[in-house]
This record gives sequence, structure tokens and C-alpha cells, in this order.
Amino acid sequence: MKKYGLLFVALLCFLQNSLLQAQSSKEDSLAKRHDELMKIIMTQPKHPIKNIGVYVYDGYNTLDAIGPYQVLSELMTVNIFFVAKEKGMVKNQRGLKVQADKSFADVDKLDILIIPGGAKETFLQTQDTTVLNWIRKIDKTTIYTASVCTGGWILGATGLLKGKNVTCNWYDAAEIMKMYGANFKQERYVQDGKYWTSAGVTAGMDMALGIMNDLMGEKYTKGVMLDLEYDPKPPYNAGSVTNTDEIVVDMMTQMYDMGLKPLFDAEKKKLLPVAPKKKSIFEQWVALNEYHKIMSATFHSAENGDLKPLYQNAADLAAKAKTLKLSAIPADYKKDGVVNSITLLEKESIALAKLVAKKKSEEELKKGIFALHDRFHEVMEECHH
Repeated sequence: MKKYGLLFVALLCFLQNSLLQAQSSKEDSLAKRHDELMKIIMTQPKHPIKNIGVYVYDGYNTLDAIGPYQVLSELMTVNIFFVAKEKGMVKNQRGLKVQADKSFADVDKLDILIIPGGAKETFLQTQDTTVLNWIRKIDKTTIYTASVCTGGWILGATGLLKGKNVTCNWYDAAEIMKMYGANFKQERYVQDGKYWTSAGVTAGMDMALGIMNDLMGEKYTKGVMLDLEYDPKPPYNAGSVTNTDEIVVDMMTQMYDMGLKPLFDAEKKKLLPVAPKKKSIFEQWVALNEYHKIMSATFHSAENGDLKPLYQNAADLAAKAKTLKLSAIPADYKKDGVVNSITLLEKESIALAKLVAKKKSEEELKKGIFALHDRFHEVMEECHH
């Protein structure tokens, strides 16, 4: 019996030690898990983010602004707010009002700027120099500058996306972004340096989650997704021009065309390179212009019966005719008829100067200046023949 008692005591001690070890192991495991949880919760962002501004304007698309606002609000200690050109109530496309507590005058620096889209009202933003200049100023200090949907038009109009890979709303996307010097990519969202651009409306949430992931890493981002229960399961595999029925894409394109095509057609024309204005014959041919100025002053006075300019200018006309004869004819006017007419013009200008020197009658002098004027017009006609 004594022998069995000792074995029982030994077994009891063994079991007690095992339980103590198991409890210690469980406590260690719980402590480790607690540390891991705290590590996720206390994750420090890759960049310090303090202020996030979501730009809103009358006619903006609600989810373009609210989606990223909701996602990025999950950053701890961040100050996220709506900013408008002027503080106060701003209406979305359907008249829903949000309060913009800050105006352009109140905000001169942001860590993240979000630019939502809309429709016609968004295009009008691309024409507003105050808006574009404010965005350019804010962009100088941002860590991320982002656009959602047609908000890419506004960001593109600032010139900040030149040479960048971007995406935006599907409507005429490649042509519109090419107009702003950017390279359109058919993607849900695109990052190129500090610039983040998303496709239409709902893609703004994906982009915001991409920014969150870049800042906070995988575990924190997954926590945000769970908090939002972000696990989309639409009824159809559609929603992009790449997976939507062609007839539906055509229908939507025609709807967009009605409101937007005239605006962008006009904008594209404005941005076309302007062909340099062709120089006039007098701008190209200085010697002809010099002769023309003397001829004009002399002939029109004689036409009105005043021959004083002819007496004063006859010798100068002859000299200018000689210079004209020796001058290089511009390439556009190098024709045999031009050369022949200028030769006669020189000859007749010299002859008229001799008539003036000999103090011929006014009738002869008038006849001479009128004939010389006709010869000058012959030169012009031969040039444009």
C-alpha cells in the first residue's frame, strides 16, 4: 500500500506541474496575442497624416466624397473635413446638403487632398482658375493628392497629371485625359508617385483603402475593411466598360453625350495648337513695303489735286524703286510676272522723277503718278496671281 501511495503522490505532482505549465503557456499565448493586437491598433503611419481635406462644390457626386471620407476617417487622430471655395452649405447633384466648415481662405496646407467628381458642374470646375490655383497651391505640400471619378478632369486641368498614369470615369476617358497630357489606364485605381486617381464613384473607396494600405499596412487595412464590412457582392459581374453589355455601354454613352460632349468638343478645339498667322506680303518684303508707303502718301494727295507730296517724294520713289528691284523676292512671290512688273516700276519711277525735275505741267505729272500707281497694283496682282 505504501508503494502505491508514493506512486499516487508522484502522479498527482506530475499532473499539478502539467496544469501549471499549461496555464503558464496559455497566459503566455494570451499575452502574445494581446501584444499582436496592440501592435495592429497602434500601427504608426508611413507618413504623418494630420489634415485631410475633401473638396466639395455644388453638383459633386455624393459617394465620390463620402466614400473616401468614411474610409480615411478610420485613421486615428486625423482631422478630416470638407472644404469648399466658400464655407457653408454645398449641394450634391440631387440637392443633398453638406456643411463645408472651411473655405479656400482657411486652408493653405493639407496632407491629403481628395477631389470628387460629378458631371457638367465638374467640367465647369476645370474652367475656374481660382479652384485650379488653390489645388496647385495645396499640392505643393500634400503627401497624397487624389481624385475620384470625373474629379480627374479637375486635377488634370491643373496640369499636375502631365506625363502621369491615371484613371478616371470611363466616359471618353482616354481622349479627355490625353487632352490634359495624362496616360489613361483602364484600372480600378492608379497610383503614380503621390498622385492617386480612381475610376467612377464606388472606386473611390477602393482607392482610399489603397492609400490606407500604403500608410498603415495589411492588418490595419483589413481591420478598416471589417469595420466597414467592405465585402462587395453585386448581383451582376458588371459596372465597368470591360464587363458590361455593349448595348448598356452604348445607352450610357449617349446619355453622357447629351450633357458633356458639346462641352468637351469645345474644350478640345481651344487646346488645339494655333497655326502661326502667315505674314503679309509687306511683312515679308520690306523693300516693297517701303515703296508702298511713299506711293500711298504721294498718290492719294495727287488724287485730291495736291501735288506737293509728289514734288517732295519723286526722287525718293525712284530710289525706293531701285532698292526694290535689287531686293530679294520672297519665295512665295518669285514669279516671272513679278520680276517684269518690278523692272517696269523702276523704269517708270525714274521717268516720273525726271518729269518732276523738269517741272512739267501738273496734267503730265498727274498722268505720270496715276500710271505709276497702276503699275504698282500690277506688281501686287502678279504677286498674288
